[in-house]
Amino acid sequence: MKNALAQSALLGALALGLAGCSGSKQPEQPQGPTLHEVMKNVIDANADKLWDATNDALGDHAQLEASKMTDAQWSQVALLAASVQDGAKQLQDMDPIIVTKPGVKIADEGIPYGDSAASVQANVDKDPDQLREFAGVLAQDMADLATAAKNKDVTKAGPIIDQLDGVCEDCHLQFWYPSQKDLVEKFRNEGATPQKK
Repeated sequence: MKNALAQSALLGALALGLAGCSGSKQPEQPQGPTLHEVMKNVIDANADKLWDATNDALGDHAQLEASKMTDAQWSQVALLAASVQDGAKQLQDMDPIIVTKPGVKIADEGIPYGDSAASVQANVDKDPDQLREFAGVLAQDMADLATAAKNKDVTKAGPIIDQLDGVCEDCHLQFWYPSQKDLVEKFRNEGATPQKK
């Protein structure tokens, strides 16, 4: 009887040990918002509104014109830039960086050439500090834009707004859809802009 109990205890301990070494790591649960949530609900949502707020004030050569900007538009640009900056700072502070909560899909997941949350997580895990660096660049650009908007300085605000799409795209191509780098580069070389995701 003693031997049977000892063998049972030994087998149980062995089973637990094997389960612990099986390599099936449970995905980490985010304590706050995920990368996807901040990107979708804070950064992307406010960046889209930022472009919308200035589209009517563009000149013939797609440059921002001071004469077409109202006080209300300048105020809106300052607020939206501060919101995008806040989202970028949230990304900088994430540790660890979790792309999505379990079961959540990202845009274009499940369609041909679409990337999955798992593949994005793998890209982020390779170099989370680089993602934080991209977020830092975005945060600084948006701080500069908010200041320019408060000062109604079109010469500083215009180029930042013009470059915002490129700043976003550089990060997206590294982490969200690196499989599309060649396609995007082709569009850039031809002077066209690929449709946004």
